[in-house]
Amino acid sequence: MGVAEHYGFVPIDSVMPNHYKKNGRESAGRLPGQAEYGSPFDQEFAILMNSYIEHGHASRTEPLLVYHYTSGKDKGSSGLFGLNIVGSSHSIAEALIVKTALAVLEDIGIVDQCVHVNSIGDRDSASRFSKELTAYLRKHINDLPAPTRQAMKKDVFHAFDELLKKQHVLCAAAPSTVEFLTEASRRHLREILEYFEMGEMLYELNPSLIGHRDCYSKTLFEIRAIAPSKDDEIVVYGRGGRYDELSRKLFKVQIPATGIILEYERKGRMPKSIKPHTKARKPKVCFIQLGYEARLRSLSVIETLRKARIPVHQSLGMEQFSAQLACAHELSIPYSIIMGHKEALEGSVIVRNMSTRAQDTILVPRLPEYLKAVL
Repeated sequence: MGVAEHYGFVPIDSVMPNHYKKNGRESAGRLPGQAEYGSPFDQEFAILMNSYIEHGHASRTEPLLVYHYTSGKDKGSSGLFGLNIVGSSHSIAEALIVKTALAVLEDIGIVDQCVHVNSIGDRDSASRFSKELTAYLRKHINDLPAPTRQAMKKDVFHAFDELLKKQHVLCAAAPSTVEFLTEASRRHLREILEYFEMGEMLYELNPSLIGHRDCYSKTLFEIRAIAPSKDDEIVVYGRGGRYDELSRKLFKVQIPATGIILEYERKGRMPKSIKPHTKARKPKVCFIQLGYEARLRSLSVIETLRKARIPVHQSLGMEQFSAQLACAHELSIPYSIIMGHKEALEGSVIVRNMSTRAQDTILVPRLPEYLKAVL
């Protein structure tokens, strides 16, 4: 998949060669309560995390960006295309996942799309919300459907999720997860929304996104078709979020991770055109960012290069200039594109020849033209 590779994702079998050979669905295990509350998406993340650990990546110091796919084996079932960033707790992970997924959809002709996003926060945030939600539902216990009352005995999140799916009248006045976010979780969500805005990603805050709390933390998102009216069917192209809790609950290790699963090969959803990329083009430029302002604008720069068909290597998970520069040297990339705080505010980058150290300052809109002349 050329789009995913442009954004820095590698095919999963290049770093986890046994991922497709083993029957991960049996070996990965299940989250507590997943049989009745959980989704195929949660299970795909569990499979990937299991594979990540079994391949010895748990001790990695740098984030791993991978894409994977499964075809629909049974008649009427969906194929799944996944993007995952494992090992990064930074908000750039969510932004990069969503931006790449949107670019994948655009590449196959799906452009009318909106990102629905919510945050359940960290464990403290989720615990505070859980207590308030429990109190609210108990106050209206006689108005709850019998299955919801039973679900509350196991997991109040499960019960509330069922109410949301049924658009029950009690949902309108129910507490919202964002009201109970800790300051750290609130800042994390705010940064993600800033990335969305700078990356020109259409989004909508949607408090109805409630995931399995033994899997997800902080952010949840869905990519949906833009419906002409409220009465139209909701078409979801992809679902995902930050699943930091999964490794802790299921594998007893703390590994931050973010992912999204796109469905294809389903009638009325997506075409059968998501294919693995056979041969990646070697990047001749490396994008290096310094500081928050530069990182905010990084996705727009990378997208500009994608549309100009200029392969680029990026290390958005790294913050130190020396580490990013060392990566460019290690990969023998001839040019680096550097954006610091000053350049971010000016809408420019520094293009440096890695051999001669000669460099020019170029406005981002002129960058493709400049690079095509020197490469």
